[in-house]
Amino acid sequence: MELFSQLVIEFWHWWILACLMLVLEMVLPGIIFLWLSVAAAVVGFVVLLVPDLAIELQLIAFGVFSVLSFVIGRRFFRPNLSGASDEDVSSTRSSLVGKTTVLTEKTTNGRVRQSVYGSSWVLKSNHDLAKGQKVRVSGIEGSMLLIEPVTADTES
Repeated sequence: MELFSQLVIEFWHWWILACLMLVLEMVLPGIIFLWLSVAAAVVGFVVLLVPDLAIELQLIAFGVFSVLSFVIGRRFFRPNLSGASDEDVSSTRSSLVGKTTVLTEKTTNGRVRQSVYGSSWVLKSNHDLAKGQKVRVSGIEGSMLLIEPVTADTES
């Protein structure tokens, strides 16, 4: 009753399976096929080192390596643990602090919408500023850039 007695799987079969799973990873949403692909590649390497490994042991190794690659992958590639804070999510956004620009419109109630370094922003000031006023981005509040006027004594 040997189910796989006539079946021979060589290392390159596993590597082809790994490549096919990588293609599935690119086509389908999610990230599960990447880890299965890693597991298939590892089993292919094991079969290359031990060519007489029984098919049952190859399948067990594939299952074990699949679980291991998934667990290790989740541990190192979890997006919530990237170290980025809410203010640093956009490097462009956080890099605007300290930059200067010239207002193309006067502010109304301390606010104006304007393009700053290629992106449209609502600029917010503590008081109304005139068109042509040079301002510095002093911070970020939600989706608004906080600005302050640049005067001769604050310009550096």
